[in-house]
Amino acid sequence: MPNVIRSCRPIKGATRSIVDNPSRRSAFLEEIFRGRAVGLGAVHMCLDPSDFGLQRLDPLLELVDREWIEVLLAERDQGVVGLVREQLVEVHDGIVDRSGSQVNKPGPVGNAVPSSMKAVVAPQPDGAEELALVERPVPRTGADEVLIKVAAAGVNRPDILQRRGLYPPPPGAPDILGLEVAGEVVEAGKGAEELLGRKVCALVAGGGYAEYCAAPIGTCLFVPDALSLVEAAAMPETLFTVWVNLFERGFAADGDWVLVHGGTSGIGTMAITLGKLFGLKVIVTCGNDMKCKRAAKLGATAAINYQTKDFVEEVQRLTGGKGVAVVLDMVGGDYVPRNLKALADDGRHVSIAFQRGAKSEIVIPDIMRRRLTLTGSTLRPRPVEFKTMVADEIARTVWPYVEGGRLKPVIDSSFPLSRAAEAHARMEAGEHVGKIVLEVGK
Repeated sequence: MPNVIRSCRPIKGATRSIVDNPSRRSAFLEEIFRGRAVGLGAVHMCLDPSDFGLQRLDPLLELVDREWIEVLLAERDQGVVGLVREQLVEVHDGIVDRSGSQVNKPGPVGNAVPSSMKAVVAPQPDGAEELALVERPVPRTGADEVLIKVAAAGVNRPDILQRRGLYPPPPGAPDILGLEVAGEVVEAGKGAEELLGRKVCALVAGGGYAEYCAAPIGTCLFVPDALSLVEAAAMPETLFTVWVNLFERGFAADGDWVLVHGGTSGIGTMAITLGKLFGLKVIVTCGNDMKCKRAAKLGATAAINYQTKDFVEEVQRLTGGKGVAVVLDMVGGDYVPRNLKALADDGRHVSIAFQRGAKSEIVIPDIMRRRLTLTGSTLRPRPVEFKTMVADEIARTVWPYVEGGRLKPVIDSSFPLSRAAEAHARMEAGEHVGKIVLEVGK
């Protein structure tokens, strides 16, 4: 059996030394056409038409655009054999020079990356709350990062807090708003080449309200055919948050009763949907009967209008006096002691926000007697390594439901990037059900 030099799919760049040496290029192409054998070890390389000095419309492009090419060399000193002696390394979806450093390539045809972009920022620290559409340099990618041409970005309450100057971005994050995006990867740093040209959604520490956004490869998830890019942009922030806090910190398990405040928010609707998939009995609170009906239609086991009913009494009634195993709380303040009354013995109270205040008064002996757990978390300032771990868990346990069309975000409305202020106003009015999304380029 002859040894071969095999090109893998997708066909991407391998080395510039073929292009720079016309005689080598000719010899290499000649050997491709002849298909002659030689007793050499197999070398796997990914090749791009530009590596042969071909233009994109060159007739020879057809040759290197097939799924597989088998190159059988006749002489040791020809073509790729000489290149192997120069200690080139295996390359997938990128170009590597002899020092081993990654050289970024532009994405597919039509996706040339410009030097500047439009982005939305909140002018701070001067106290202004107005959102501004500005020109900013397109971010560059580092190792294990990708550049996403943003199709859509999710709007979240932390964006509003940042706009008000109450939630500054963590060190190293851009002042551009936006914590989740979806789009096409048009540039990849070293270690992220496999994502080039793929559609992804990503959790980011900032920078989402823009035409381009850099994201760690570890927080990217592939967008399946079952999701539109608008839907994909509405997934990462709420999905990561609910997964970490309800399932990892709250230890919610099949058959558990759980209480989620803000039942028609992005977090609430995601908790309802995930709860259905994982066998939870989800009770939510909402601000009016219309929202309660929407929550019930989405799959909530029960929806309580907190304006007209005492949610603690309703929880006790629904659970036969036992209480819920987990409370997912974004309200804080005076809700915390009431939440504890709604918990069953050994219950877990998980705080993710404090819209009604950062301080609460609780009865410590009651916590001890009933063995209650008070915990909580913030996601944005956590290190990339932690978010990568969460993304891996979601990819294994949750994403198959997304790929199968069984898990989708509830979309309330979408706005063009230039109307980000209207999107924020919609969220602050509190009338939305599900996620609000900015469509970039619309």
